[in-house]
Amino acid sequence: MKRNINILLIGIFCIGLSGCYEFVVRFWNGPGWDFSSKAEKKAKEECFEELESIKEPKAYIGSKEMQDWLNNVYIPARNECLKRKGF
Repeated sequence: MKRNINILLIGIFCIGLSGCYEFVVRFWNGPGWDFSSKAEKKAKEECFEELESIKEPKAYIGSKEMQDWLNNVYIPARNECLKRKGF
């Protein structure tokens, strides 16, 4: 009987942890709400449309090649575009 109770408690604990995992991750990473203004959102959308013409490497997302391309090409271009638009 004691063994059944322990198994039940462990099961409840595991289900509770898996259910709260997303909440904990969001809390740890900060709020997911976007507090930017409408003008900033519009500028980001315009920059996204401008930067769609930049060719991506034919690597899978998460690869070192893709991360290098993001860090060396895309993000600086996006930041420069946002600066031109006043953000």
